[in-house]
Amino acid sequence: MFNYFSKIILLCEIDRTTLGKNKEYRSLGELVTILFAVIFGMGLSELAEVKNGYDLIVLILGYITVILSWWGYNWGIIRHPETNVLNYIIDVLLMAVYWWLIYLRHPLWLILLGYTIMFMLYWIWEVVRLCNENALGSIKRKIIQDASRMNLLFFTLSAALIMISWHFPRMRLSEWICIVVLFVFVVVYRVLIYRIYHDKGSQERPSTYVNDLEETLARRARDAASNARVHLSDFRVGAAIVAESGIIYTGCNIEFDNYSNTIHAEEAAISAFVNAGEKKASAVAVYTFGDDIAFPCGMCRQSLFELGGEKMKVLACNPHRYEKRTMEELLPAGFKL
Repeated sequence: MFNYFSKIILLCEIDRTTLGKNKEYRSLGELVTILFAVIFGMGLSELAEVKNGYDLIVLILGYITVILSWWGYNWGIIRHPETNVLNYIIDVLLMAVYWWLIYLRHPLWLILLGYTIMFMLYWIWEVVRLCNENALGSIKRKIIQDASRMNLLFFTLSAALIMISWHFPRMRLSEWICIVVLFVFVVVYRVLIYRIYHDKGSQERPSTYVNDLEETLARRARDAASNARVHLSDFRVGAAIVAESGIIYTGCNIEFDNYSNTIHAEEAAISAFVNAGEKKASAVAVYTFGDDIAFPCGMCRQSLFELGGEKMKVLACNPHRYEKRTMEELLPAGFKL
């Protein structure tokens, strides 16, 4: 059953290797941002409808929920771009739930139901991502699995709170208790999710590079890898070459349907390097997203050897670690005419 749903989810994957799909991707992200803005603006009118302190607290809780979600969405988009249409559909459904949470004051069980649905959609959102992250390595997959479990836990707790509230006496004190518990749920949830994605992710990233240049090269190579055209292999590679002039040139791998025309990331960076009139390279970084780092292939090693010589530094990087070699180590007997 899970494999069946996985196939459906993969059919909704956004292919960002073509211009048309890139436009679709950007427009979907902009739609979600616009919906957040609409909820922020329209929700302010609800301040005039507040009749007592309880209504005000419920409204503030709703706004805190939306603000934290907006922060989490934008922070998450930067780090982990959504690549599936289903994720955006869930985002739109979440916008409707946020509207519900801001505009609804009574009865209590409907408010609790809104938060329960919210956590359920969070969980489904992560499940969709889980079906699309197989190519990014086991470490990132583990992080998404942990986030999915966390969402399922809070969905269960919210559902349990609804059941418990039905047995509360119909008193304002009982309502206040439930609202306070919801506030704790919302804040604690965001803290725990942040730790899963930020703290655990940071533990798998290279702690420090030897110098600023190596860190810059790795970052530029990573940015280039995100633009790779890899509709055949889904293996993204980025390369960044620094010339003796100090200028950095980047490139990504570009796949074509017959494979033989495929351009390696190092080749793309070398092309930009040579086209700019550069003659001598001093270092290159190659960035991939899998669990294993990847040094340049034999063909690219020869090309880099001719441009940088035996002492040229080569960094192989991924989100978890990096290693450094010289061209002499990678190509002990480089070909020379």
